[in-house]
Amino acid sequence: MKETDNCPAPVTVESLASAVARLADEVYLSLATIGTALTTLWDGLTEKLGSVPRSTDLAPLRETIVGELERRGNLFDGAGVVLAEGLLVDQPRHLEWWLPDVQRGPRRLMLELNPQSEYFYDYTGMDWFVIPRDQGKRWVDGPHRDYACTNRCVCTFAIPVTTTSGAFLGIAGADVSAASIEEVLLPRFQVFGQRLVLVNSEGCVIMGTDSEFRTGSKTSRTDRSAAAVPIEAMPWLLQPLGSIPSH
Repeated sequence: MKETDNCPAPVTVESLASAVARLADEVYLSLATIGTALTTLWDGLTEKLGSVPRSTDLAPLRETIVGELERRGNLFDGAGVVLAEGLLVDQPRHLEWWLPDVQRGPRRLMLELNPQSEYFYDYTGMDWFVIPRDQGKRWVDGPHRDYACTNRCVCTFAIPVTTTSGAFLGIAGADVSAASIEEVLLPRFQVFGQRLVLVNSEGCVIMGTDSEFRTGSKTSRTDRSAAAVPIEAMPWLLQPLGSIPSH
């Protein structure tokens, strides 16, 4: 055996991009569990009832959603399902979305879904709902300020959920705070020895090793002489930072 065989592989931008992708895959794994629970419940309800389910019929989803919240610990700020319009007999729009609460236990998020209200929360026009619905693929939106729930800067992960026959039911989603993403990834990034930022497709910073580029800021002032590395199956890039031009 060579002496170098036990040496750890060198840290590269590509290996760090893979670490980001693995973290995202863990999030999507939880969403797949929640989505499968919705599909199974919906198929069972429509077969048993022979009619359109009511919002109260979705109560059994709580166990699965809360189970994933507990499984992911501090990573999730909230998770659940958001239904397509007009699916339920008693509610034109509906969410089964749960928030962790260490002191009181998980609590269900209640939002104003009445279009006549000035506080109407119209999720049907939001990218995390529209893209999975229209393109049939997983998505992550943000970072954005989550005024409806925690008032923290989050990324909303989502996947489309369908019936067994393929009809769109809605999305399974989770809010993951930028702070939680940073907690997992920053120690890895710091080992690299160069400045890095993780950005979305619009150049908006999710996290990084340079304090100048805070979450939500733009990277337009960076020297992009080094090529950004895309994150597999995500609209994110890992950008090495060159020197910032002086002004």
